[in-house]
Amino acid sequence: MGSSCSVSWSSDLDHAAKEIKTQLATLEASITKSDLEIREHVARANIDPLAHQRALNSMKKKKLFEEQRRQLIGAQFNIDSLVFQRDQAKVTLNAVKALEKGTQKLRADQLQMDPGKVEDLCDDAAMLGDEMRAIGDSLAASYALGDWNDEAAEALDREYLSFDKQYAKLSAESNRITTSNSRLSMAAAATSSAALAAGKSPAASLAATALAGASPAALPSGFAPAASSVQRLLVGEH
Repeated sequence: MGSSCSVSWSSDLDHAAKEIKTQLATLEASITKSDLEIREHVARANIDPLAHQRALNSMKKKKLFEEQRRQLIGAQFNIDSLVFQRDQAKVTLNAVKALEKGTQKLRADQLQMDPGKVEDLCDDAAMLGDEMRAIGDSLAASYALGDWNDEAAEALDREYLSFDKQYAKLSAESNRITTSNSRLSMAAAATSSAALAAGKSPAASLAATALAGASPAALPSGFAPAASSVQRLLVGEH
């Protein structure tokens, strides 16, 4: 019944609005016609004795038509307001129905979700995440080093620094020996050249230079055997 009443009310409003619109158009035409009649009668007032009376009658009709038009315009405003309110009511009703259906659907969905179960699921997910991180750490650990901790890391750093210092010391010693060997080679070459120029034996000159400069024990480790050999050659010549 409510639906039929709503349809009837809506139809009545639309029908009334159409009738008012048609009647307003008719009144506008009548007003225009009366205005033309008034102009014609006023123009014939000098030749037609009844023109004045007819002009007055036309003016009265025009006033009547204008009053009816004013009333219909007011009625049309009321009808338009009702039509707007009807449309707004339809929109509001649809919104209420949608809200009601949405609330029912939300309630039905919420009944299918247990808050305690959801909390347990979140705890299980967090626990699984921790286990996966532990598994990843275990896979990334080096089993060859055994139990690895901060103390072991510090000990390894200290050992690395010790090796680094030893390597630096050995590098410096190697550079010193290389420099000494180069100088000794240059001195031996110069002595040999001088001995050849003087007509002496290069071996004897080299031995003399080695004995005059330093003993085999004082020479670098690379040239100590060479100095001993020179000394033996010198002893053999004498």
